[in-house]
Amino acid sequence: MTVVLLVEGDTETALKEKLKEFLDAHARTQDKPKVRFRTKDIMSLNPDRLCRRVRLELDDPQVTAVVGLIDVYPKFPDANAAKGFLRRAVGQEPRFYAHAAQFDVEAWLLPYWDAICRRVKVQQAAPGTHPEQVNQQNPPSKRLEELYRRAKPKPRKYVKPIEMAAILRDKDLTIAAAQCSEFKAFLNTLLTLSGLDPL
Repeated sequence: MTVVLLVEGDTETALKEKLKEFLDAHARTQDKPKVRFRTKDIMSLNPDRLCRRVRLELDDPQVTAVVGLIDVYPKFPDANAAKGFLRRAVGQEPRFYAHAAQFDVEAWLLPYWDAICRRVKVQQAAPGTHPEQVNQQNPPSKRLEELYRRAKPKPRKYVKPIEMAAILRDKDLTIAAAQCSEFKAFLNTLLTLSGLDPL
């Protein structure tokens, strides 16, 4: 049994190890076999190409489901619109699951804001108490880029594949899931498809 996660670009590299670690830990706790889990670049948001890509993945007899994850920012007004786009692109395929990060996957890092500030040696208040409501005009990824520019002793660049993986290292993903409903829904899809209990 293999679940394929299709994500946008750098998110693939940034999230894949942490998500596999999360699923494996739940499998051990529940005394269930580990799921085969692959992340791949979604490569195109062209509806026809995306549909073909999902069908191609599902043609593999080892693949039981494909999960699509895209950012809301900058193409969509909200997560429902982004998920609706994915569902319409793929069509009536019950083995495809659409998810979106509101407004981008960096929203799911905001619950660890204090740890991020320690990492860059900057003291700054978190951008609100509801990570998925940090707005479209100045989304979480932009907030992190600005924070990293203020890093001490010298400015740093927020490089998603490196920094997201480092920020999430040794972090409990259920903390972010408790504050981010879209993230919780995404994790629950992965858990359920892996034959594991949802959060």
